[in-house]
Amino acid sequence: MAVATRARAATVAAAAGPAGVRAAGAAEAPPGPMKLALAHEYFAARGGAERVVDVLHAMWPGAPVYTFFHDRARYGDLARWELRTSYLQQFPIGGGMHRVLLPLYPSAARRLRVADDTDVVLVSTSAFIKGLRLADRTVEVAYCHSPTRYLWDSSEEYLQDEVPAPLRGVVSELLAGLRDTDLAFASRVDRWIANSAVVAERIRRYYDRESEVVHPPVDVDTFTAQRERGDFWVYVGRLSAYKRADIAVRAFARLGMRLVVVGEGRERAALEAVARDSSQRPLGNIAFAGRLDDATLRQLLGAARGVIFPAEDDFGIVCVEALASGAPVVALAAGGAPEIVRDGIDGALVATADPDAFADAVLRVEQRAWDVDELRRSARRFDVSRFRDRIRRVVDDAHARGRSTRGIA
Repeated sequence: MAVATRARAATVAAAAGPAGVRAAGAAEAPPGPMKLALAHEYFAARGGAERVVDVLHAMWPGAPVYTFFHDRARYGDLARWELRTSYLQQFPIGGGMHRVLLPLYPSAARRLRVADDTDVVLVSTSAFIKGLRLADRTVEVAYCHSPTRYLWDSSEEYLQDEVPAPLRGVVSELLAGLRDTDLAFASRVDRWIANSAVVAERIRRYYDRESEVVHPPVDVDTFTAQRERGDFWVYVGRLSAYKRADIAVRAFARLGMRLVVVGEGRERAALEAVARDSSQRPLGNIAFAGRLDDATLRQLLGAARGVIFPAEDDFGIVCVEALASGAPVVALAAGGAPEIVRDGIDGALVATADPDAFADAVLRVEQRAWDVDELRRSARRFDVSRFRDRIRRVVDDAHARGRSTRGIA
């Protein structure tokens, strides 16, 4: 696969030509401190990727932030951020409309030009923002949350779950063209950072590039752990098929133990029906809390008996937040979770995405006492201080080395 991808990437990059993504002829910047810019696909909803960008911006508060668009109504204000948006900002972007704009992302990237005197652009990406237009001299460092999942490892699931049957043939052809564009954009990145080992393997498989793993940050000191725990477990995440929230609900419906479900999504009504029909308690044992602000979520995690995480996520930052709150984690042994949760030390890993297997693992965790201080110490493996140190080292090294010889000139 890697050899085929490399050959295809070379062909696609050559075909991209000067309209690709590098602006030739830009003047050299005068000597002085490194001038850095940040970039992120879009600001439409707060998630793990946006938390990474928050930390990056705190590290370089004066850096301009390039993005396709900012949905202020849904995301909130970004006061004192120097946002530079693409032409997509002019489109209606609320209510999930950003998904409709997907075919326009490559052209938006090509037209979104970073200032010519920028030394390094640090891109937070899982799609096409890595293709923004750069001067020849600008070094691009990509912090990759995952190669574009709907183009690569999850393309079939995307077609089946998100696209109406009559449109799947057309959308499949569209995705094939977007794959070529994604390869061309990926070929010009000078330095790759992966947010987990599983993402590093995807970068190697799809882009034929090596990367350094720097796990996403958690500010452990902002979480607290109660010595006396509550009588409930917590699920945190979107209520979607991809996040497998149904496994958590069905497992606790079987157990009859209390579960607080935090998050929203298109599956909520169906999950509430499962909880209602399967409950072993007259008043129900599964509560749907919707979205919670950070302070309320931290308070909830700090009192929870444990956190259930059935998703195959690229990393799984909720698992780290649970440990920082003194809560053991029951997680699927897939994706990034095994890099966080050590079976028998931080909770339990479950081999199969099956409600009964998760229910059994919850019972195993319930049978032993957990030291909240040990769990918090485990979370410090992913503390924000380590993230900052490693990111600065990679960026400084990339700046010192300059442009790589790969990619589009």
